[in-house]
Amino acid sequence: MKDCIFCKIIKGEIPTKKEKETSNLIVIRDINPQAKIHLLIISKAHISDIRKDNGVIWASIGKLSIKIAEEKSLKSFRLVHNVGGAALVKHMHVHLLGEVAVERKL
Repeated sequence: MKDCIFCKIIKGEIPTKKEKETSNLIVIRDINPQAKIHLLIISKAHISDIRKDNGVIWASIGKLSIKIAEEKSLKSFRLVHNVGGAALVKHMHVHLLGEVAVERKL
């Protein structure tokens, strides 16, 4: 999609420091962090959300999340995926929030 900010980041049209990259995902820091560690794990393919995924992207996000948590020695983390009207950017991505407490608001 030509107006999608994540598509522009993936194409290199908007310069962004990538924290990590795989064949189908990129990881960047959230520009408005809601936790000490707040990363976005973004599908390289423009898929609106989990409803349009065949399971491959979702599984890849899960595996990469665990790898990142291990690399950063996170004792706790939260994964958040917004769907439909709950999503500000309609491009499949998951927020990885590191070191958050159970009583923290979403």
